[in-house]
Amino acid sequence: MFENNDMEDILRYLAGFLVSLQLLLKSFGFEFFNNEQIDAVVNVASFLFILYFGAKHNYLGKKGQAQKALLQEAGLEKSKKTK
Repeated sequence: MFENNDMEDILRYLAGFLVSLQLLLKSFGFEFFNNEQIDAVVNVASFLFILYFGAKHNYLGKKGQAQKALLQEAGLEKSKKTK
């Protein structure tokens, strides 16, 4: 359904779904969750999004380390000089 690079769309969809569900339930008199709870869910999802892409794009995994080594060999990435 969603691809790996569609995380922003997923977060937007999740926030929109929760807000629309809240409006629907309030129209029938149900107080299922409030705005603070929606904000908390969106904040947790955003936190996970930042952690995932922060790790993915900062050479922390095996693929990232291999890519960094390849870039250093090609002279496209600065390498730390040992003293």
